[in-house]
Amino acid sequence: MQKKQPIVWLTSSYPRFEQDSASIFLRYLAETIDNRIYAVHILAPDDQHVDDSLYSPTVFLHYFKYFTPRRLQKLAYGSGILPNLKVQPLLFLQVPFFLLSQFFSCYRLVKKLKPALIHAHWAFPQGTIASIIGKLSNTPVIITAHGGDAFALQGSLLAKVKHWSLKNCSAWTSNTTATANAFGGDIAQPEIIPMGIDCQKFSSGNASILRSRLAKDALVLLFVGRLVEKKGVKDLLVAYSQLTNEQRNQTQLWIIGDGSERSALEMLSRSLQLENKVTFWGKLPNEQLPDYYAAADIFIAPSITDSAGDTEGQGITLVEAMASATAIISTDTGGINEVIEHNATGLLTPPKNPVKLKAAIIRLIEDQELRKMLAQKAKLAAQNYAWAQVGQRFQTLYKQVSLGN
Repeated sequence: MQKKQPIVWLTSSYPRFEQDSASIFLRYLAETIDNRIYAVHILAPDDQHVDDSLYSPTVFLHYFKYFTPRRLQKLAYGSGILPNLKVQPLLFLQVPFFLLSQFFSCYRLVKKLKPALIHAHWAFPQGTIASIIGKLSNTPVIITAHGGDAFALQGSLLAKVKHWSLKNCSAWTSNTTATANAFGGDIAQPEIIPMGIDCQKFSSGNASILRSRLAKDALVLLFVGRLVEKKGVKDLLVAYSQLTNEQRNQTQLWIIGDGSERSALEMLSRSLQLENKVTFWGKLPNEQLPDYYAAADIFIAPSITDSAGDTEGQGITLVEAMASATAIISTDTGGINEVIEHNATGLLTPPKNPVKLKAAIIRLIEDQELRKMLAQKAKLAAQNYAWAQVGQRFQTLYKQVSLGN
């Protein structure tokens, strides 16, 4: 029997318990990797909410502690590292401890396991740490860019650090060409491998219970995602408030997610007198989302480029909505236009433009046939993001990199 090859994954976020949705795409990708060939060891930041419910005989979890007492470890998770730092500047004090702990924890794990390779998720800081450890231990390194690491952190020093990391790894991947291009410079071309979804799960949502609470002809507009600046939910609320009374009366706006901007968005909703039309559902377990997508008529992802330069690298929720056969409206920013084809699998509007966003919403409210056409084409396109395909592409790269070392 062939001995399994250990692989170390280095990440700044991973689900902490069974129902946690933090970077849940990484969990699904890890579970897709063939456990007859590879033993995936994941090193992620510790958190007070980590429990043992994610135990798996095929994916091994390791956590690095970076601050004490444990309850004060607030840098990772929640809204994400950059939004967390923006809201709580005192967290900058934890950054050096985070970096040092991640480095030494990864180095010890690599020396212990002698893995076939290190796979770092996000070019910085994980990619930098992995590239250094790869050189020290003669271990091949793959870096995967997810978006925020490309579009944000654009200072000249950080740009040089990211370039060094990508030039000194064995191979790197990017979820879209837009994410890859955002790094600039003379870097070898990456493998473009998007993150995937469970198409079967998202195509089999049950809308009946959620729809039973609504009027028969009500249209549900849905947003799913972290409530942070780059998601553009403020523009969505403004656009929705500009609909006519008749249009608002035939619709409901559902907002699923949590984050640093939630209180401000709820306050904006009240100031726009939308409290009876907008429901903030909070953060929901990933397993429940297919039912909400199924109950929705229009999915809206009004992403923008935020004040730190961050924007959407790919947009996993867009793919979830595609697989759910829900008509989509999004914005032409980051890598979204590589996921959504305008007037074919969805409608794209300019970012930070509530007036154009409102026009797209009205167009889909009034044109049921267009909604159906966009939804069906999107559902077919979603098959390109099935985990079986995505996982196989990573495994092919793993084989190439480990054999080339």
